[in-house]
Amino acid sequence: MDEENAFRLYTREEADARGIGYDPQVEIRCPHCGEPYEQQGFIGRAGRIAWVTHKKCQCEGAVAEREQARQAEAEAKRMESQRRLKRCGVPRRYMSAQISVPEAARYVVGFGSAGDKGLYIVGGVGTGKTYEACALAKSFFEAGYTVRVTTSLAMLDSVSRSYDDPSTAGISVFTGVDVLVIDDLGKENGNARALTTLFQIINSRYEDGKPTIYTSQYDLQSLQRRMSRQHESESAEAIVSRICETSAIVQLGGKDRRRSAKAK
Repeated sequence: MDEENAFRLYTREEADARGIGYDPQVEIRCPHCGEPYEQQGFIGRAGRIAWVTHKKCQCEGAVAEREQARQAEAEAKRMESQRRLKRCGVPRRYMSAQISVPEAARYVVGFGSAGDKGLYIVGGVGTGKTYEACALAKSFFEAGYTVRVTTSLAMLDSVSRSYDDPSTAGISVFTGVDVLVIDDLGKENGNARALTTLFQIINSRYEDGKPTIYTSQYDLQSLQRRMSRQHESESAEAIVSRICETSAIVQLGGKDRRRSAKAK
């Protein structure tokens, strides 16, 4: 017997037509319409067909049951995906975000061939920076990359807490992932400790060739001035220099979407 026929499924009608012996069937009926299932089996070692499964009933009740099961499975997958996205730091508000900016779409398509290139998404308040960054994070997460989304303030606060609690992960949470999203860069305190920590994270990823996606209200020149406001100009310059070298600029314009939505 060839391998193809050995693992092929036969119905009783097909077995009779080919003259293949088979075991007796135990009748199984559809619980919805009561009609007997058309059973299927494969040829066993004894050269006879053993019945192992049956064709799906196409009655209305059976079809509805399968659709209900499909929807339940899809919902379970969606909920699990949301739980995992939450652990990555994607806020609930942005879990359904979809890439909408052409430059971001091109970045995803070319990801991998761009080396350590990241993005610097800049724009005014409410122009969709966080939305676009989270949409990118989702894309990479769904493609199997490790991702972390954070604001610069939350990131620095997390690292600061790790100094007092050794059981808490420090900068490795942010340096170790494939793709890091730092939202609202420029909102952090400009003191020496904050900028030193920020430099450590950005420089570690810079040296390891890992891409980082930033969002900010400030263009790079304005960001450097803002980071230097407490006279940490050397750290500010070093940070911005690395961002400049490894980031493509994405400029978002338009009105504040939050205010526009509220006015409707």
